[in-house]
This record gives sequence, C-alpha cells and structure tokens, in this order.
Amino acid sequence: MKNVPVIVLKNKSKENRYLAASMEVGDWSDPDLDVTKDDIQNAFMIWRNDFSQPDEQDIEKLKEQSEAHKKFIFEKFGKDGFTSFDVEKWLEIYEPVHLEITKEQYEYARDLD
Repeated sequence: MKNVPVIVLKNKSKENRYLAASMEVGDWSDPDLDVTKDDIQNAFMIWRNDFSQPDEQDIEKLKEQSEAHKKFIFEKFGKDGFTSFDVEKWLEIYEPVHLEITKEQYEYARDLD
C-alpha cells in the first residue's frame, strides 16, 4: 500500500490550513496553529485501521465520543467544566475533507495519536 485515505479538518476561511493534532505540532506562524498541507502529518486525522476510506459515519462516531466526553466533564466539574474536544464547535470552523497521505505520514500521525 502506497497511500492511506484519511479525513482531515480544513479551515473554512483559510486556504490550505488544517486543524492541528495538538498544540505541540501546530504551526506557530498561524494564529490558530493550523497546519499546511506540507505538514499534513501534523493535522488532526480520522483513519480506519483496515485502511478503507473513512466516511460520514466516522465523523458521526467522533461527534458521539466528543459529546460523551463533554457530558463526563460537565458532570464531574459542573457548568464551569471545560474541554477542547468539542467536535461540534470544530465543525463550525472546519470542514471534513478526504485526503490520501503516505505510509510514512500515517505512521507519524499514528504515533502522535
């Protein structure tokens, strides 16, 4: 296998900018730390372990995980609880796009995860 199909989150208002996987790998020249396609291995990604094409179902599953996490945080810490894992908020700024990355980029991204 040469390439791995993934979904990344592209910034709706910026050309060639994607949600970073974390602050540590974000592009500090961008005010939101969004990464470029040249550094796509540093982007937040959705992939499947069997290397098939991720789809809307995978995005929905991520939303469900996010909602469960937010519910846990708010139950534990009350209305002042905070989490940055808020996929609904992310999708206000970013749109899911399909890309293919190299096996080496995938292995790096998997290690980040």
